[in-house]
Amino acid sequence: MKDDTAMQDMPSDGDVSIRVSGVGKCYHIYARPQDRLLQFLLRGRRQFYREFWALKDIDLTIRRGESVALIGRNGAGKSTLLQVISGVLQPTGGSMDVRGRIAPLLELGSSFNPEFSGMENIGLSASVLGLSEEQIAERREAIIAFADIGDFIHQPVRTYSSGMQARLAFAVAAHVDAEILIVDEILSVGDIAFTQKCTRFIREFRERGTLLFVSHDIGAITALCDRAVWLSGGTVVADGVPREVAHHYKAWMAGPQQHMTAQDFLETLKTAEAEATEVEAEAEAEAAVEAEVVVTQGGPDGETALVQTLDAQVQTVFRRDVLSSGEGGAKILQAWIEDARGTPVSMVNGGDLVTLCIEAEAQQTLDSLIVGFGVKDRLGQTMFAWDTTKTDLVIPPVNVGDRFRAGFRFHFPYLLGGTYTTNLAIANGTSDMYIQHHWMYDALEFHVQWSTVAQGLFGIPMDGVSLAINP
Repeated sequence: MKDDTAMQDMPSDGDVSIRVSGVGKCYHIYARPQDRLLQFLLRGRRQFYREFWALKDIDLTIRRGESVALIGRNGAGKSTLLQVISGVLQPTGGSMDVRGRIAPLLELGSSFNPEFSGMENIGLSASVLGLSEEQIAERREAIIAFADIGDFIHQPVRTYSSGMQARLAFAVAAHVDAEILIVDEILSVGDIAFTQKCTRFIREFRERGTLLFVSHDIGAITALCDRAVWLSGGTVVADGVPREVAHHYKAWMAGPQQHMTAQDFLETLKTAEAEATEVEAEAEAEAAVEAEVVVTQGGPDGETALVQTLDAQVQTVFRRDVLSSGEGGAKILQAWIEDARGTPVSMVNGGDLVTLCIEAEAQQTLDSLIVGFGVKDRLGQTMFAWDTTKTDLVIPPVNVGDRFRAGFRFHFPYLLGGTYTTNLAIANGTSDMYIQHHWMYDALEFHVQWSTVAQGLFGIPMDGVSLAINP
């Protein structure tokens, strides 16, 4: 963060879009309704309220063109911060510098008069966002078409569903030439067609403007944003790459450590990850020596070459130093993909018969073992996932120190060519209730060759195509 002098010296054409410095927001909480009157009558002599700080000394700099997500549990201060940045709320303390027209999509209908029709609210909301009467007239039809709510556009907004209000609000925001777009959970209330339309607009907007995005959908955050800020208790806990920040946030939410503050948990988790990385590095070095000894003492040259090739191929796709979480009752040691002949590969094609192998060791007795995986694309979107609870496989109890290997054999789907990663998981319990013991994020990386079959995310193999002219 830069100091106040740097902020004052920032040129008008600088690349900083939003700068928040030491911002706090305090609310007065009254135990009884009459305490408000007593506070008014006796102010300065006695305090009849307690203070609740929704935001505490927030420092945040967002550069022009950045897409930044705010994550955190309900009550963390996300919406309050967005309202302060958009000018809906005045901060109790601190300062802000916002450069550019803001289009805030905050609480549904916050800029609408419920008694006005949708048509009338288009003019009201657009004027609040800075459009002139002439500009509103020019864009009214485009806004109506984007909202796509039919004849309801002439009905009072109080008769709208939450999805219809979201459609109208987003339609207005999409046509005001905003330089900063603020989206607060609005995508969660619409149908799939609306969500897809809004997502397409957001992707296009990212090319020319600054995006502030609040959502509990981690997949949407990793797909749409290049930075994530984790808020808890009105303070910034972490600020960084969405995948890493989201991992730490989910680990805190999922684990029994919720009695710890987010800051303490994150510090503990980072220390544990650093120590684990050192241990993994030492283990890999020892394993490499042992492997060399085994290879050296191996049988015929053909077998030695095969072992060397196997090890080289596996090591290129599996990474032990990735982010991970869990209770530690099991540890994933290795993972790889085999082709139909049982040879490890790092490149697959749609339709190939493959086996995804996961090798692990039990650190405690697991009486209801679950092994699973999920394949993700480069944007972090899950393409498909599977685990042993979805099969008829009967798994006997696994004892402390036992090593086990799970193999998932399937025809690989027709995916768009590119690089994919795989989450790996070991748990104990049932599909409805389980304890996660080792979850590794993006541990297995592989490539899918480009295929003309795949257009979009998935391709569908055709058994045949027919064409009849004048049948």
